Amino acid sequence: MRIAVIGGGAAGLVAAGSATGAEVEVFEHNDKLGKKIYITGKGRCNFTNVCDDETFLSSVVRNAPFLRSALSVFSPYSAVALLEDNGCKTKTERGRRAFPASDKASDVIKALSSYAKANGAQFRLGVDITDISYDGSVFKIAVDGKTETFDRVILCAGGLSYPTTGSDGSAYRFVKKFGHTVIPQTPSLVGLKTNEDLSCAEGLTLKNVSICAEGLKPIFGDAMITSDGISGPVALTLSAYLARREKPYAIYVDFKPALSAEELDARILRDFSAGRNKSFKNVLDGLLPKSIIPFIIERSRIAPDKPVNSVTRNERQALVETLKRLRLEVTGTEGFERAVITCGGVDVKEIYPKTMMSKLCRGLYICGEMLDVDALTGGYNLHIAFATGYAAGVHASGDKYD
Repeated sequence: MRIAVIGGGAAGLVAAGSATGAEVEVFEHNDKLGKKIYITGKGRCNFTNVCDDETFLSSVVRNAPFLRSALSVFSPYSAVALLEDNGCKTKTERGRRAFPASDKASDVIKALSSYAKANGAQFRLGVDITDISYDGSVFKIAVDGKTETFDRVILCAGGLSYPTTGSDGSAYRFVKKFGHTVIPQTPSLVGLKTNEDLSCAEGLTLKNVSICAEGLKPIFGDAMITSDGISGPVALTLSAYLARREKPYAIYVDFKPALSAEELDARILRDFSAGRNKSFKNVLDGLLPKSIIPFIIERSRIAPDKPVNSVTRNERQALVETLKRLRLEVTGTEGFERAVITCGGVDVKEIYPKTMMSKLCRGLYICGEMLDVDALTGGYNLHIAFATGYAAGVHASGDKYD
């Protein structure tokens, strides 16, 4: 049994290692394996989230039920064991996030490569696949000007996020050729661009805020102001849920989610009383980071030089409304160049969830980021690649298709 694995990333390496007993060749158009893994988690590689299946699936934004079977076979605990067994010690940090003990993503790559090599997989780097066809009995792959035949093909060439790592979406043309539907792709887990000019506070981290959008519960945590919008953990999570929402759309920032509007008003009154001889612009530094104050003043429509003892109740309520529900209009994202993951891909209705085999072409398996499945930050997306790759490898190397 000859199996071609197209893509030498997380899904491909696990597929190559789990396809036991088969003759496996991994095709990678980069000059090294796992290039995207090297930048995961800012080089530390949060490779999974150590939790039970239901907790894991609750963090999958799109098509979580599709993953249930694969996750039941290759759990986060399986991922930890795989790395440990192949020489990569691991650790679990806050939020159940698992990392290599060394904090080096390269150690994860080494372990996954060792796993594949132990199964006899051969790596072919820097190659260019121009076509894949199937004649009803074997697959024919055109690579570097030659045609080679294989019994099975596992496609795991990534999505569109971080195209500089090789995830350029070029492999989607192969699945379309076999009749598959590719759900339009958009960036997910990515910074948001806003219509408002927040450049006065560029680089500012907003601690313990919440952001929401119509129809979405508030998301709590930290956010960061960028040159053209907002990023950081809360914004990235928000972008995952809103990846398919038509732009522009509004989001609302609550700078003081721990306080009710009445409690915030009382706090503001105390600050005004303590600084009753100051101007409005000079009494907010106890409430807000200095760099964001000019923007808040502008949105509150209170004259910056107005003495606080002259600020009316209605003006104060306007300030409370600004701080509790600052409206920003999202006009776009930072794009695939900065997106952690791709939203969209091969329609999972056309894939068997137990095996990752195509329902349209026997012997063709599709896994990893090529699928229309994505999750929040925290190690979930990389584990999705592991679990789907494992399912594909195990079943592609067996005699059964179902």
